[in-house]
Amino acid sequence: MRSIATLERLARRIDRSGPVAALTSLLPTGVFLLFDAWLGLVAAMVAASASSLVLIVVRRRRGAGVGVLLPLSLGFVVVKAVAGVITESQVVYFGAGLALTALITLVVGATAFARTPVASHLIPLVTPYRHLTSDHPTYRRVSAQVTAVWALAELAITSWEAWHLTVSTASEFVVTRSVVAWPVMGVVIFFLIFYVRFRLDRYEHFLARQVSASVGSTIH
Repeated sequence: MRSIATLERLARRIDRSGPVAALTSLLPTGVFLLFDAWLGLVAAMVAASASSLVLIVVRRRRGAGVGVLLPLSLGFVVVKAVAGVITESQVVYFGAGLALTALITLVVGATAFARTPVASHLIPLVTPYRHLTSDHPTYRRVSAQVTAVWALAELAITSWEAWHLTVSTASEFVVTRSVVAWPVMGVVIFFLIFYVRFRLDRYEHFLARQVSASVGSTIH
């Protein structure tokens, strides 16, 4: 999903390979546009899916472990490609990804009302706190708010993408998604990170002062 990819790039902002990884993630998009203009929609779906499979395998091999996500990711890409080729339909090919995104977004959004919102696990990736933990009431409340806002924004963009898919060509859809949908979601995530810092930094500083004062009193 575009939001997770954006968060991963932000979390790796100090990693030298970050810009390279960001550019590499655009490879399937470039491959699709090239083959769609050259050989048509079916060839574009096959080529883009093949490049996606290669990227998935390479990323997993570079990671700490494989886990269950690798076969699931590979399976989804293959099924989507086969369905798109058989039907020769861009709606089927891209619609499968949009449907999966909407489903995952609903599941993630529902955690805003659970004890541990998904955002509570993602916040440390971009703004780790030393003293403030997810057990703090404000941390829990902010995590729930961030999760809910992200889910609403993701659903809104996915709905717009679904509509746009039905009224545009495949290449137009891919280009518009790349230059409009992804940047918009990136802006949303940027402001959510700003909101997290605005709400939680003060508690982190307060707790840090408390710890410092406690250590100082113990020494004296």
